Amino acid sequence: MNEPNGKHENLNENPNENPNENHDDNIAAPALPDAEGAIGPEYSEWAREPLFDIESLPDFKVSGCFSSHMVLQRRVPCAVFGFSRHAGLRVKGVWYGRYKETAETEVGYNGCFRLEFSPREAEREPSVMIISSSYGSYIFSDILVGDIWMIGGQSNAEYHLESCINYTPELLGEMSEEDNFRLFHQSQAAAFEFRENCAKPSRDIIVPTWSWKRPGRSASLGFSAMGYYFAKELTRYTDVPLGLVMICAGGACIRELMPYDLSVERGYTVGANMPVGGYYNTLISPFASFPFRGQLFFQGESEGIWKEMAWSYDSDLAAFVEDERTTFGVDFPFYNVQLSSYRDEGRQYFPFLHIVRARQFDAVSEIRRSYIAVAMDLGSLPSDSDFAHSPHKAELGRRLAMQVYAHEYGGDRKMPDPAEYESPAPVLLTETEGGYEIIFKNIGEGLKTRLGDEPAGFGFVPEGEEEQHSVKAEIVAPDTVFVSIGEAAKDLKISYVSYAFTHPGYPENANIVNSFGLPLPAFILKADQ
Repeated sequence: MNEPNGKHENLNENPNENPNENHDDNIAAPALPDAEGAIGPEYSEWAREPLFDIESLPDFKVSGCFSSHMVLQRRVPCAVFGFSRHAGLRVKGVWYGRYKETAETEVGYNGCFRLEFSPREAEREPSVMIISSSYGSYIFSDILVGDIWMIGGQSNAEYHLESCINYTPELLGEMSEEDNFRLFHQSQAAAFEFRENCAKPSRDIIVPTWSWKRPGRSASLGFSAMGYYFAKELTRYTDVPLGLVMICAGGACIRELMPYDLSVERGYTVGANMPVGGYYNTLISPFASFPFRGQLFFQGESEGIWKEMAWSYDSDLAAFVEDERTTFGVDFPFYNVQLSSYRDEGRQYFPFLHIVRARQFDAVSEIRRSYIAVAMDLGSLPSDSDFAHSPHKAELGRRLAMQVYAHEYGGDRKMPDPAEYESPAPVLLTETEGGYEIIFKNIGEGLKTRLGDEPAGFGFVPEGEEEQHSVKAEIVAPDTVFVSIGEAAKDLKISYVSYAFTHPGYPENANIVNSFGLPLPAFILKADQ
């Protein structure tokens, strides 16, 4: 029998390069795209090429999405899929656990097979599955049934726990393979190293040795810090096993995470670190038939390099999410992180990041079942070594976990005030004498400043400009802020009333929180609405 984590035939072979040979998963690759750089040529023929030639397939292969220690999605039919060059080959699956279930199918004319087991409720007791054909068998052990969460985005989503753990040393002693979650790690470095293979959607994971892991010390430290902290916190509140899959890539532009066709439809034909669709083809496509519960997403710094892309970020993001929902066949909830602060260096590298932030807030109303977790106050401090990759991911993971707990696991019944898990959000802008009043929801007992100082971060954007003029503001009621425009705009036409619509630097430049300490998101509101 073939061990599920053993050597598999590579389904994405390049005749000049074999990913099985001399692979180093820690290969250095650009974490940020070059504003002047582009990868080409424009691969206009990709969409018309067949997915693969059946003769190139192995005799029998279960997708690398499946391995021992995996989590399978509860409450939906469980599909196990794979490949064979032998059309008509009979494939049998037996799944043990609370009960024994058998499924059978055959390889289709396209070289693919799909075994489907009936839906199961959450199972913390490990089970075993055997997938077999006349060409061999796979044994998958230590299987849990629960909820799978995809970790998407770019480098701050991929950023490893190892770089953050010194800020939460108490968790070192709490790391345990017995924790009620499992991890599937993919890396931008591998996708970048073998980017010559990204011209078509990969039918299988691009590194055959990647597999599901228990959350022991080694696996956890090499995993997404945001994802790990999220799982560690959420499992304090739910007994449902969690599976986390990294489909993120450092430096990824959204046009590289989208499928090629969608990127072209959105007007993008050239990528930055990768060709358009490159990261979709290498890291996302293999999971296109893999059911999951929801996605956490931290991306947009790369779009902060280009003004046009920054202004279209909300519509690009909405198209990206809708396409993923269609491709995956899952109407999943989308939890997006509004970008953090990036110290003063950020203006040099991401000059239009404030626009991306504002568009991220706008996207909440454009994407069904979407939520925003604010991270403006969680950026790198002057004492931190890296301005772009904050090590303060623990609080971000907690905020995401509390949102997910509230919306997906019934936590809203135990937290009757949404201000406990949702940041304040503007609901009404009214022009008054001398300025504007903004009414907010999710305030708890009332809005306040983080340190009890004067409110900061509010302003207005004159017509024809793209950054705010900061002005004084006052909290005039528990849910209301008065933004004093007055003489500041005497000879100007105001397009937007704004908050943190400038490079915010440190948290004191945008300091409003609700009574639970959750910060106000960056936003722009049309002044004539």
